[in-house]
Amino acid sequence: MDVPSLQRLVDRYPALIEEAERHRDLGWYPVGGEVLKQRYRPTSAVIDRFADHLFGGIGFDSRDFAVAVNELHPGSYGHRRPEIQGEALSRYRGMFEGQAQIEYRWLMEKYPGRLDDWISLVNEIYDFGGIRTPIALDRRYFFSTFHALRVGRRAIAASELMRGRPVRTLVEIGGGHGRTTRDLLWMLGAETVFYVDLPLNMLLAARFLGHFFPNRVNLVWSGDEAPVEGRINIVAPWLVDRIEVPVDLLVNFLSFHHMSIDALRFYGEHLIEPRVGALYHQNRDRPREAFDVGLDDYPFRTPFAVADRRDEAIVFDRRGARIGAIIEELLVR
Repeated sequence: MDVPSLQRLVDRYPALIEEAERHRDLGWYPVGGEVLKQRYRPTSAVIDRFADHLFGGIGFDSRDFAVAVNELHPGSYGHRRPEIQGEALSRYRGMFEGQAQIEYRWLMEKYPGRLDDWISLVNEIYDFGGIRTPIALDRRYFFSTFHALRVGRRAIAASELMRGRPVRTLVEIGGGHGRTTRDLLWMLGAETVFYVDLPLNMLLAARFLGHFFPNRVNLVWSGDEAPVEGRINIVAPWLVDRIEVPVDLLVNFLSFHHMSIDALRFYGEHLIEPRVGALYHQNRDRPREAFDVGLDDYPFRTPFAVADRRDEAIVFDRRGARIGAIIEELLVR
C-alpha cells in the first residue's frame, strides 16, 4: 500500500470512531479493556509497521512482541515495542525454535501432505514490523515470526475440515489485523469475503489485506457504503445487516470468548443464525471474566450440529493454575 493510500485510511479513522460511538448501544460494543482502544489515534507510520508497536486484541499476544504479559495492556497501545538483545534475544530464539518444532510435529501428525501450504502461510517475506527470525525445517530455509508459527495451522485445519463443502463466501468476526482472513483466502479461495472487527483492527486489516490484495479491499465503514461481491469487504460491526448473502463459512478465533452476552446475541441475530451454513471457531470452554460466556452457552448454537470438536490448548491463569481449555469446533447446519 502506497503512502497516500495509507494516509487516506488514517484520515478516515476519526469519522469511523464517531460512527462507532453513535452506534454503541446496538449490542456489539466491546467490554473490558478493549473499550480503551477506542481512544487511541494512530499515525500512518504506526499503521504501516504495526507489528513494531504494542497492540493487544489484534491477534498478537505478549510472546509475539517478546515482552512480559503485563507490558501488553490497553494503556500501551501504540507504544514502540522494546528492542531485545543479548540474553533476552537468546531466550526468544529458543521459544521460537520450540514453537516451530511443535507446529511441525502437529502438521506431520495430522496433515503431512500440507507442508508446502503451511510454509507458504508462515513464511514472512513481507515487512509489517515485528521480529522475523530465520528457520530451517525439512531442508527448507525461510523467515518467520512467532505469531505466524502460532496461527498458521488455523487455515490448514479449516480447509481440511471443510473438504467437500465449497467456501464461496467467507466471514471472519474478530479478525485482528487480518492475518487469518488472508490465510483462509489463500487456502480456500473464497470469492467474497467479509471481515468484521473493532475500528482499530479494521484500520490495520485494511492496511494488511490491502498489501496482499490491493484491488479487492472494499470499506464498509459508513452508512452510504455497501459490500461488493467478489471483494474483501471490511465491515463495521454496526453494519453487519448489510451482509445479505448466504455465508458458507464463518470463523472466529479467540474473540467470542471476550464478548458479552449482548455482543454474542447481536452477531447471532444479525448474521450467524439467519445466514451461516458452517461455523469454525476456537474459544475458551468456560468464562474467565464476569462479563464473558462459556462456549456451550453461546446463544447462536441452536441451529447447528457439532461436526467436529477437540481440545486445541490448555488455558492457565497467571499463577499457572489450569482454568479451562481452548476448544476447536466445527458447527454445521
